[in-house]
Amino acid sequence: MKTIKILLLNAALLCAFSTFAQTESGRVMLGGTAGFDVQFEDEHNIVSIDVQPQLGFFILDNLAVGSGLALVSLKQGDDFKSTAFGILPFGRYYFGSGNTRFFVQAHFGYTTAKTEFFGEESTSSGTQIGGGPGVAFFLNNHVAIEGLLAYDIFGGDLDGENLGLRIGVQAYLGGE
Repeated sequence: MKTIKILLLNAALLCAFSTFAQTESGRVMLGGTAGFDVQFEDEHNIVSIDVQPQLGFFILDNLAVGSGLALVSLKQGDDFKSTAFGILPFGRYYFGSGNTRFFVQAHFGYTTAKTEFFGEESTSSGTQIGGGPGVAFFLNNHVAIEGLLAYDIFGGDLDGENLGLRIGVQAYLGGE
């Protein structure tokens, strides 16, 4: 009986140790998010779907920096269509320990878009800055499902605001 208790204690300590290693310095974060957003315009709202693959590096415990790509498709009726591509460097800081970790993320970047409005095509570009709170639910030491509530402000030709919920999966590689 004593041997079983020692084995269970060792297993619990091993699990506890491994949950602390998820966001340690030297690890790599690889994954991405997909989102459904509402963009607030002067007279109407535009619904969009976006996919954002990401690659990040933990430069300190709990602090990751990296970059992502934004691939966005917008549509409103048959008269408005737009596709956009952006490069979005980011910083992310994790709080707490264990299998549920909260984080805040800030990102900025440059986005370009091709738009078709009533049959006429145009291109536009501008800056993007934003971020928000998120949560990562670690399924194990290497994989997390996450949610991010992001607010973005666009400048330049893309002038506008965006609020959206993004859901994704991240793999945490290296370390240990």
